[in-house]
This record gives sequence, C-alpha cells and structure tokens, in this order.
Amino acid sequence: MNRSLRISLLLALAGLAVLLAAGACFPMPAVQTAAPMPLRQRDGYCLYAGEAAPAGEWIHWTAEELNAGLLLYVGRGAALGADVPAQQARRVRSLVGLYVPAAERVALSEETIYALCALTQENPLVSAWITEGMRSPAEQTALQTNAFLRYQATLPLEAALRQAEEDVPPSGESEHQLATAFDVRLEGALDWSQADPMARTPDGRWLLQNGWRFGFIRRYPPDKAEITGVSGEALHWRYVGRAHAAAMHVLDVCLEEYLAALHQAGTLRLALPSGGSLWILCAAMGPDGADFSVPPGWQAAVSADRLGWAVCVLSQNSF
Repeated sequence: MNRSLRISLLLALAGLAVLLAAGACFPMPAVQTAAPMPLRQRDGYCLYAGEAAPAGEWIHWTAEELNAGLLLYVGRGAALGADVPAQQARRVRSLVGLYVPAAERVALSEETIYALCALTQENPLVSAWITEGMRSPAEQTALQTNAFLRYQATLPLEAALRQAEEDVPPSGESEHQLATAFDVRLEGALDWSQADPMARTPDGRWLLQNGWRFGFIRRYPPDKAEITGVSGEALHWRYVGRAHAAAMHVLDVCLEEYLAALHQAGTLRLALPSGGSLWILCAAMGPDGADFSVPPGWQAAVSADRLGWAVCVLSQNSF
C-alpha cells in the first residue's frame, strides 16, 4: 500500500478514536449485541451498530460489477486500474440544458445529473456553476503536463516537475476520472468574511447544509485535510448516493473515516425519519467479487471501495 494512502487511513482511524471517546462506538463485525447500539443521531436519522442484518438469499456480485459502484476510493497511491469499467458519462447541458448550471464541456453520469436535477428543483443554484466534471485519463495527463509547463517558466526543471505533481494528480489518481465528481464555482457577491470558500454565497451555504440529502458529499472538507491528505479542494463535490451521504452526515466524517468505520463495524443500520431503516454491509472482497445476503423484495446497491472491501446498501424501497 502506498505510504500516503497508509497515512490517510491511519489518520482516519485516529479520527474514529476521537468519535469513540465522544461516545460513539464501532464494534468489530463478529460482535453482535442483543440491543442496538446507537452511534450518533442527527437531523432525524440515527446510525446503529451491533445488529445482524435481515437474512435472505445469498447473491454473488462479480469484481467488475462491484468496481462499477459509487464508493470507489481514488487518490494518491490508489489509482483506478484496468479492472474498473470505463465510466459512462453524458454532457450535462446536452441532457438537461441549463436546468443544472454547468459549463458546456462538463460530463457526468446520468445518475449524478438527475440527482443534481432533484437538488436544483428544491434550490435553483443561481450563484453556483459546475465547471469541472469527468476527465479522461488523457485529459488528466494533459492537465498535469500543462501545470509543469507553467511552472517551468519560473522554476528549475526538477522543482517545476515536483510542483506539478503535487498540484495535479497523475492519470488514474484523480476523482475527476469518475463520472460522479465535479467542482463548483461560486459567483456573484462573495462574503469574504467567511474563511470557508463554500460559505461565501447563499447557494454555497445551502449546499453545505443540504447537499447530503441528495446523495452528495463535500469530498475534501478543509477541517479534514490531515485525514484526506488534500487541501485547496474546498469546492470539490462527489455523488455517492443518498444512503452513504446520509450516514456520513450523521457521523460528520469524510470518506476516509467512513470507509474505516465500515471496515471495522461490518454492519450499520441507518434509521430514517420516516420510521424505516436501511442497512449498510461491508465484506472482504475476493478476486472474483463478494457475496451479500438480500432479503426477498429488498433492493441492493453494491460497490467496491478499492481498499479490499465491498459494500452493500439494503433498502426496502428506493432511497
């Protein structure tokens, strides 16, 4: 495992230790308690650990199917490989026009675009603009090359190369090679009294408070930079689906911390404001995929995390 990735995961586990000290608990998968163990509650949702998920029929998902999921971990030392299916993306404006405010070239998955449509139906983004979406491997390489050429004009060759590599991830190590990640540009009058760039406009503040309800996470929160290993990406967002976004919101964690929690807990139950529940299961992934038990009539959404685990969300209706 790459050293920087190893450090990020260790920091994520350290963050979980802080939650543990504050009253949260993430038991090991083998530990099942008679009574549900509440981890944390927020905005009508409550997350529990220590319960056995409902039993059902065991279903096998192949590695290819799992690697097409929404929870893939991508970053320094965790590059997308040839085993990940080609991302399918559509130009946002070709699909929905300016219903979602996006630059002409921005492409995202249809699921991400329709989630953005639901978001903008509730709150039209009059002061926000999506400027960067999916990039191909060639486009990511070109971006790093262009950064190097800019730095080369003022820096020695080795320093320019080092700076370009620090600023722009190489091909395969950027979330922009997923069809679910994008950058937001805030426009109009900016409140420069706010240190957080996302908090400088009403739309930015609304996204911070409500983006999770539509399945979006702020991927690199400034206060989590030591854990994510990324700073200066405060305007970068990612679609992970409503279940994972809600669970992360309840725990107030970044993706690294959330994956570490799933690895340790094995099974989490998210109690919904409506009174129902959904289950988030985590299992070690083998070379041929992973198996999950799905109760009759339930829906399952699966994903690899590319850290050796597979994750399954079980729900009785679409969430």
